[in-house]
Order: sequence, then structure tokens, then C-alpha cells
Amino acid sequence: MTVWAVDSEERFLSFHDATVRDAFRYASRLTGGDRFRAEELVQEAYFELLRRARSGELREVGPGWIVVTIRHRFLDTVRNTEREDRRLRLVWSRPEAPEPGAASTVLDGAALSDRERAALTLRYVDDLAVADVAAALGTTIRATESLLARAKARVRAEVKDA
Repeated sequence: MTVWAVDSEERFLSFHDATVRDAFRYASRLTGGDRFRAEELVQEAYFELLRRARSGELREVGPGWIVVTIRHRFLDTVRNTEREDRRLRLVWSRPEAPEPGAASTVLDGAALSDRERAALTLRYVDDLAVADVAAALGTTIRATESLLARAKARVRAEVKDA
């Protein structure tokens, strides 16, 4: 197995040029041909290598290092997605009627859509950043900000009327 020195910019670029095609091919297989996700995984792996090489943590690597790093990044994204899906299922699967003695919140009585309720819960109960709420809902940050603003206005109007 070939080992490459990555202790200078020229050597790092030489390693990159020699391994990037195979790294992308591997990432593409992992992601089922999703070019965007594959490119993202490859960029993250090479960025991590560059960071470690600059800090002096790594001086030599083989092509296997990139493959393993891509695999770990891919598994991290899968786990994070599954975690967010579970979290969203918990938020969206609300009981028909509150249990006796259960604490009531403003959101319980509000006439919100499931999407609005999920956005408010993720943002203000789970304390996620707007970008994370957007990722969890599969929307853009701008669309999520708009959704949150509409949902907050609806809750305010209902609290005011009550």
C-alpha cells in the first residue's frame, strides 16, 4: 500500500490529485449515486485531512484513511438523520387527549398545523437553531423563518383571544 506524505501543501495536493477520483467513487456508492452528498462527504474528508496535517497530527496517510473517514462521515449523517426522524415522530405523534394531570402548554390549544407545531417545538422546546429546524423539516432556512413567524403570530392571536 502506498503511503503519502502530507506535511506540505504540494504533497497534500499530490495526495489529493492521486486519490480524489477513487474517494468520490466510493462516496458515490455509499450515497446511492447522490452526487451532492458524495461531493460533500469527500470535501469533508479532505478538509479533515488538511486540518490534521496543518496541526502536525498527521504527516503520512494512505488512501485507506480517506475511505475510512468518508465512511465515518456517512455513518454520522445517517445516525443524525435517524435521530432527527425519531425526534420529529415524537413531536408529530401527539396524543388525542391529554392525560389527566398532564401539564398544558400554549401549543396544546392552538390551532396549528403539524408542521407549525413541529417547527415551534424544535426551535423553542428542543432549542435547535433555525438551520437545524430547517434541516429537520427539509426546508430552507428562509422558509423555516417564515413558518416560525406565522406560527408565533397564530399562537399570539389565540392567546390574546383567550
